[in-house]
Amino acid sequence: MQAELLSIGDELLIGQIVNSNAAYISRKLNEMGIEVSRVTTIGDNEEEILEAMKTAWQHNDIVIATGGLGPTHDDISKNVVAKFFKKRLLLDLKTLAHVRARFRSFGISKMPEINIGQAMVPQGFKALRNDTGTAPGLLFHQRQQTFIILPGVPHEMTFLMEKWVIPGLRTFYRKKLGSAILHRTLLTVGIGESTLAARIGNVHDFLDAGATLAFLPKTSGVRVRISVRAESATKAKSKVARIEKHIRDRAGNYIYGTDSDTLEGMLFQLLKKRKATLSVAESCTGGMLSMRMTNIPGSSKVFAGGIISYSNSVKIKELGISKKLIDSFGAVSKECALAMAEGACKKFGTTFSLAITGIAGPGGGTKDKPVGTIWIALAEAGHPTLARSYKFAGDRSIIRERSADSAMEMLRRRLL
Repeated sequence: MQAELLSIGDELLIGQIVNSNAAYISRKLNEMGIEVSRVTTIGDNEEEILEAMKTAWQHNDIVIATGGLGPTHDDISKNVVAKFFKKRLLLDLKTLAHVRARFRSFGISKMPEINIGQAMVPQGFKALRNDTGTAPGLLFHQRQQTFIILPGVPHEMTFLMEKWVIPGLRTFYRKKLGSAILHRTLLTVGIGESTLAARIGNVHDFLDAGATLAFLPKTSGVRVRISVRAESATKAKSKVARIEKHIRDRAGNYIYGTDSDTLEGMLFQLLKKRKATLSVAESCTGGMLSMRMTNIPGSSKVFAGGIISYSNSVKIKELGISKKLIDSFGAVSKECALAMAEGACKKFGTTFSLAITGIAGPGGGTKDKPVGTIWIALAEAGHPTLARSYKFAGDRSIIRERSADSAMEMLRRRLL
């Protein structure tokens, strides 16, 4: 079974919006054993949409399009779909009633006339009721081929996929969906791609037919994606588990999570399990570490707070660092990092405190302390404070991100 995804909208081509819809739909189809052959992105141009639809329909069992189902003049997808399939647009009274009801639920008694167009459905298509918006999805099935178009708004698309599309495809193709495609991504930090690959060893020694392994470098580590095709979901899960064990046995604690896990999320779980608390003192990261920790719901259980000690005066006043120390060693130094971590730990009364100080650039570097020089310190009540220096490459944002990741990884290692 093969499918192609058509992502429609100028906003995708100009980079205004990231195409998260295609990633979600691809993942869901793979879970069903349907291979996505291609993802095509097209602007709001009738000729280009028609051409993309023609190619996709000729070569695939399933075509799923997203975008262009809104009520405004630039939402042309439905008209183009009707033209491609040579179908008349007819007013669907059930859909119209649903759209009117949606407006009433918002406290708007009179629906704008422009929204009547959202109840127009190509003849022979099934309207998929959208309980999260006003634009229905549209489904057409004939001779073992299926065409579907969904709204581009991610939460509306997700609802329609879960409610209508996935169950519908399982019904249409129940005799063909015997195989399963399964992916699992292992997330690592603090290790480079080449070093990790060397640890894991020759992939031909542990990958059998239907399995692949991909290394996907990111700012502070590498994602390792295991992909498996098998006769059933059970066999696919068994294959993935065997490959994952092989990698974990060799990569060890460099692996911090899987799939959608985050480093801060895993750190939160470790702190919570130990009933420990954390505070931070940040200079060059300007609150990035605090932001990532507080992105987690319930983080107040472990995260007390932090000081953004960007200037030396704040380091002195809020963290109790002596002016003499900064004058002697500089703000970017082991001594200053140690003092920042210990000052934050004392100020907030936490189990642990992390401190980051450095030169994120693009200016400010010297021969002795070039751009990318970072000191990170970890203080723990009743234990010696640890400090480590780093030399990070990249622009300002990458250096800051790597600094925050490295600080969290330092504490994660201590907790493990």
